[in-house]
Amino acid sequence: MMNEKEKKTSLSKNSFQNKKTSLGEGASIYQKRDESESEKSKWRRMNRAQKWDHFKTYYLRLTILGCCVLALVGFFIYQDVFHKTNVVYQCALVNEKATEIPMSMFADGFMRSMDMDSSQNKASFYLYYTNQELAKEVGAVVSSDLTRLSSMIYASKLDAMIAGQEDFDGYMANKCFTDLTEFLTEEEKNEFADRFYVPAVPENAEGHAYGVYVDQSSVYQQIFEGGGGIVEKPILGIVFNSENKEMSRKFLHYLLSAAGGEDVNG
Repeated sequence: MMNEKEKKTSLSKNSFQNKKTSLGEGASIYQKRDESESEKSKWRRMNRAQKWDHFKTYYLRLTILGCCVLALVGFFIYQDVFHKTNVVYQCALVNEKATEIPMSMFADGFMRSMDMDSSQNKASFYLYYTNQELAKEVGAVVSSDLTRLSSMIYASKLDAMIAGQEDFDGYMANKCFTDLTEFLTEEEKNEFADRFYVPAVPENAEGHAYGVYVDQSSVYQQIFEGGGGIVEKPILGIVFNSENKEMSRKFLHYLLSAAGGEDVNG
């Protein structure tokens, strides 16, 4: 005869054994998985809902990521190959202030004045700062701008420069500008004569013009519709080794002709 303690222990063991086998030996959780079954075979056995769940779990994130990468690559290919913009003219504005939108409109207007598609061809008008105080005010670095300007000039990448007299004379002393008396036609010299800047320096004993004042140009002043225009008497000079001197000739006419303003406003 079992005592009371032994009976309880026996009942507990029987109860545990019953729980262990209540699902039956044939239940799916006890069946050995076929690890050798291919993904393709598993996919065939699934119904539509199971396939969608499986896709969301294992492939959806990868698919989204892949599409984003392809879209990004496609965008850069389009920009670089099919929608490439060529910078065909570069002009530096020295120690000046202006806002981006009016400058962009001004550049596009110049392109249109030459019957060039502004979405394919770009004129670059960029602000450079050689004045320490002004550079600090706008967040520029003088040494960086000076280096970039010099590099562009000696690499024949800069076509023109617009600056106040002090800055203009500094570059003039280094023979950076084209002699306009030699470059322009007689008709152009007569047309622009009252706007010429003739440097009063010993090296210019013959009194040749090396720049043109553009402060009275209504076209040029539209650059500053968003603010700026701090240089009182800006002078335009054509860089001596520019490969686009003929385009600079057209730029002069664009700035100083009565029709130029129509192109700015488009």
